[in-house]
Amino acid sequence: MEVGRYLVGTAETLLHGEFGGHPSKGQRYALSLTHAALHIQRLVPKPEDADQRTVVALREVAGCHALRSRTPTEAHVAYFSVYAYPQKKRKVTVGSGRTRQRAVRTFRVDGSADYTRNQTVAERWVVAIKCLLLGVPIGSETEIDPGLLPRPRRLLLLVNPQGGRGLALQHCHAHILPMISEADISYNLIQTERQNHARELVQGLSLDEWDGIIIVSGDGLLYEVINGLMERPDWEEAIKTPVGILPCGSGNALAGAVNFSGGFGQALALELLLNCTLLLCHGGMEPMDLVSVTTCSGARSFSFLSVAWGFISDVDIESEKYRHMGSARFTLGTAVRLASLRTYRGRLSYLPAADGHRPVSRSITLAANGSLANLQRHAPLHRTVSDMALCEERDVVTKRNSAASVTDTGELPSFEASPSPAALDSDSFTFDPVPSAPPSAAPAMAPGTARHMWGPPDDLLVPLDKPVPGDWVTLEADFVLVLAIYQSHLGADLFVAPFASFGEGLIHLFFVKAGISRAAMVRLFLAMERGSHFELEYPHFTHVPVRAFRLEPLTSKGILTVDGERVEYGPIQGQVHRRLCNLITGTPRVKVSTF
Repeated sequence: MEVGRYLVGTAETLLHGEFGGHPSKGQRYALSLTHAALHIQRLVPKPEDADQRTVVALREVAGCHALRSRTPTEAHVAYFSVYAYPQKKRKVTVGSGRTRQRAVRTFRVDGSADYTRNQTVAERWVVAIKCLLLGVPIGSETEIDPGLLPRPRRLLLLVNPQGGRGLALQHCHAHILPMISEADISYNLIQTERQNHARELVQGLSLDEWDGIIIVSGDGLLYEVINGLMERPDWEEAIKTPVGILPCGSGNALAGAVNFSGGFGQALALELLLNCTLLLCHGGMEPMDLVSVTTCSGARSFSFLSVAWGFISDVDIESEKYRHMGSARFTLGTAVRLASLRTYRGRLSYLPAADGHRPVSRSITLAANGSLANLQRHAPLHRTVSDMALCEERDVVTKRNSAASVTDTGELPSFEASPSPAALDSDSFTFDPVPSAPPSAAPAMAPGTARHMWGPPDDLLVPLDKPVPGDWVTLEADFVLVLAIYQSHLGADLFVAPFASFGEGLIHLFFVKAGISRAAMVRLFLAMERGSHFELEYPHFTHVPVRAFRLEPLTSKGILTVDGERVEYGPIQGQVHRRLCNLITGTPRVKVSTF
């Protein structure tokens, strides 16, 4: 095989070669690898109307492994497999009508009678594909060898088994663990058992043992983790620990934002989970803002999503009784609250963003598929389930749920791993399990123990009992809702701030004043599903980019939420702290990963 400059379309080809296929003996393929895709050309002719070309987009690839046959007659042959999750249409339309199906393409490297030479070729392809997935820069002149790759990542997975509809653990075993193992990620898995379990756990972790903390739940568990990190004396280093989210909750707002940032179309349920898991496999990170929020008692916390009052917080909390319905609880809760639309008297103050900090106005175009334009069976997996940080190691055989539409395409009989940069379980191949170091956790904090919150000073805020500074804007009115949000999504299907980005240093303040009709509210929220609500000209609906805000409810009863969690009712204020933490997004635009 030669490494040189080949062109597929207008893209530079990094590698090119001819290989056999598996399991179809005798079939030959010409492979070309570009920065964006693996191009597969069938060499054996078929009927003229048959498409003999396949393009495997790297954004849909989880990983790649080099393999070796145990069959004596094939002792000289090396193999490499590419694990992809292309999007398919469902036979019966459910939700978006799309899902991802697992497709494994395995190629036979047999150009030499010597196994070592064939293995070298297979590993060159594996390393090149992994470099592209992880954002390691390579070109057609790069000498491709395993030394280019960072060490395999070690992730701590925190799973809330009660999240959403209670399917988090099932989805973890059926989809998440197999996929991240294909990406050569080692992990420990801990199930949370009660509220604030994750918050207490991360306060005592030896963070240098982990390359990231991944939340397998909804937004509430990430709120616990972020505030647990900010309660550590070493908070300045602790909060830089990369965090990620795999949506198994009800709202899944941050996952919706990560999915959008990754260039995927709007997705829900299993499709959203698979999209976010693919992005996690690619390992890219972006800095993310946090907002310091202070409530009327003086309690301080750090928020990554939103502060809400009125209609949105009412729906969020009052729909808890429908939690068994998953994300559908919000649809039902919205209908109930629209039937008796409430208004709240309050005083809203804010510090407008300076001109240099305002978001760039841009047109947002939806593609035909609804996305923003431009923008086999598995061998045993090693995992650890921890009970209050007392870890018990078990070998677990993960079984795929046949209803999940994740399927295999072919198996390799009796194979073993050839030496490669990483060794993990894979389809019909034998790999040595990757050991996962157990976390060092402090004893759980007793209920009611006072918490000390560290963090950067709130230099834009004054105490809640003092008037706001003179350069702030204040208005008093009757509101239907007030929402301070810093992500693009308020839910997986609520595209509230299409122009928001993770580290822009802005709070997007939305409010709807009294006088809006129920019909207009329905149209507003339906438009939010597509991000087109800014095209509606409602005088009651206002958006202002700000750097800090204060909300003073003047109605005696109501609900306030921070990141979907209910907090004490009364005056509340917050300011943005730009790029305070790191979010695993998988996107190649910003690669600050040290993996």
